[in-house]
Amino acid sequence: MKIAIPGGRILKVRASFPYEGSPIGYRVLINGRTGVVVGLAEDGKEEPLLFPEKLPLTDPKNLEAIKDLALIYGLPTWQLMWEFIPSHWNWTKENFLEVSLYPFQALDQKTRQILSWVADRKLVKEDLVKKRFGSELINMLIKKGLLRVKKDWSAPNVEVELFKLNVPFEVAISKLRKTKRYAERIRLLAYLRERLYASREELREEGFSSKDLRALLSSGLIKVEKELMQNFTINPKSELRMGAGFLLKKLEKPTVVVGSLTKLTESLFQLVEEALREGKSLAIFSFYNPTLNYLLRELKPLFGDRVVSLSSFESPKQFIKNWFLAQEKGRIVLTGRMGLLVPFKDLHSVVLFDDYYTKMNGYIDLRNFVFQLYKYYGCQFFYYTCALSVETYQRVKGGQWEMETLGYSAEVKFLNRKPEEILSQELLSELEDDSLLLVRKTGYSYAYCPKCGFLVDCPRCGTFLTLSKNAHTLYCTRCNWRGPAECTHCGGSVIHYGFGIERVMEEIERSGLLRENIHFDTKPSLSGVYKKVFLVHGDNILSVPSINAEEEFWKYIHRARAIAKERLYIQSFLDKEIIENYLREDFLEAELERRKEENLPPFSKLILAVFTKDRTKALESIPNIKTRIYGNILEAFVKVNHKQLREILPKVIALKPIKLEVW
Repeated sequence: MKIAIPGGRILKVRASFPYEGSPIGYRVLINGRTGVVVGLAEDGKEEPLLFPEKLPLTDPKNLEAIKDLALIYGLPTWQLMWEFIPSHWNWTKENFLEVSLYPFQALDQKTRQILSWVADRKLVKEDLVKKRFGSELINMLIKKGLLRVKKDWSAPNVEVELFKLNVPFEVAISKLRKTKRYAERIRLLAYLRERLYASREELREEGFSSKDLRALLSSGLIKVEKELMQNFTINPKSELRMGAGFLLKKLEKPTVVVGSLTKLTESLFQLVEEALREGKSLAIFSFYNPTLNYLLRELKPLFGDRVVSLSSFESPKQFIKNWFLAQEKGRIVLTGRMGLLVPFKDLHSVVLFDDYYTKMNGYIDLRNFVFQLYKYYGCQFFYYTCALSVETYQRVKGGQWEMETLGYSAEVKFLNRKPEEILSQELLSELEDDSLLLVRKTGYSYAYCPKCGFLVDCPRCGTFLTLSKNAHTLYCTRCNWRGPAECTHCGGSVIHYGFGIERVMEEIERSGLLRENIHFDTKPSLSGVYKKVFLVHGDNILSVPSINAEEEFWKYIHRARAIAKERLYIQSFLDKEIIENYLREDFLEAELERRKEENLPPFSKLILAVFTKDRTKALESIPNIKTRIYGNILEAFVKVNHKQLREILPKVIALKPIKLEVW
């Protein structure tokens, strides 16, 4: 057998397989490590193996899709596979301690305390006990025979902390008023209100401070839950309308479905019903936790135990149970990155719902994996999106994909904003309950130095810094540099310039309109719908010198429209005609033509890597690479075809860029 172990190395082992069929895809425990059988070998070393499960961890079809993805990016196949395997399955053999002497009441108080603590837990990791009570004391108890060392298999500590609001939002606002870091903490609470739950990793990715998280926990405004119940009650905010008739045709070609969030969900509901009628399973992938949670809330009450979720919302015990439930026929498997290797049975369709956060490590696009997966399972493929990308439009135009257009419900209204304004009077007059305000900038504003006469930039990478008013700090949204609220050139005081989400919240509160049903976000996530959506500020997307800036603005507007039930308001100081260009039906056609003329993606591949300046000489070995220097940062980019991508990308990765993107 060929066994892939963490890190991607292959072991060739000769051993018997205790079950019927092929061992490929099964998890094994070997020499204190976990491995996965990925193939058969003619010869190998005799090794003791343990197969801990009677069912496979994954399927040869999934392994073939991994090979295809690795080939696209020129990466080691089995190293990439281990990046897909959830840590729940990566067991190691470790030292545990157990009490070897009973009773121990006659011993001194400290020794009794330690032995009682270990005895209550029966078997505890040696490192954990030493960390708690000190290595010297524990080593002495082991030497005296009061504690005994035992080798055993251990799953890593993967219990996920999930944070949620502990009090009504309005109560939290009143308790935080006039406290330090008010705006940042209100934004964190607003984020939790929108998502219901969020993990520590998700909050960190969104730029929230661990200090603010601890403060809100200690004040009782938020709480931690270790596990979530699987049986959701019927969601009172459900937007599903039974029997709406958005039944998709069976097509051999992949199908992209475009429309508002409500209509996409209705269509998905019809697809689920069709799969269950045929006694088949449906694999639904969504790589953004709020969207995954939204789909779970919508589908679970309607289809009950048929819906199996695989995400960070499950406890490790429930996750492992669900992994094997997902292998049964007639299951609706709802998952993201953590369920890519599930061995599905008798699939009706593979569904990709939404295209947020589909890139792993900044450059591996998981849409490529999902697309390969449906081919190996021989089923249908549906791609649900609120805003068609240029790349997908090219496939539709070329006849490779079919398209179903469901449309949007919300009207669009343009609001003119004067340059000195934050919120126009017309916007304030239209604001009402169940409204969402979108501001595509974190923090309070940019920072302007009156003495130097320009915006303050990052000393590390040259990006304009963001001002956090209440924290009196500046931070960089590109490389995460942080510093005091002073000019990085002259050290003088800075003032705010422009505005971010914190300043908008401040203005809403000043207007007396801040209340429970007024929502805020920096991006239009597919986690629910709102009566009105206000795009307060998105013009800064167009100010970024990026090849896909216009496409990003197009997608931002249409995602915002997709989650509005009645009306989308677009506030801008740009001319109305400019904004209307991004609402035209032929926008993608024009953008695709421009990309073709300039030989930009999707007609070519582009690698963009950011390094520290001392990598300049190393980059000279890569052909045709172009570089630009910003402060202490080197930005390197090169256009390649698909074959060159596989050759050049591994070389770029080996140089360890601090940021890497592939178009």
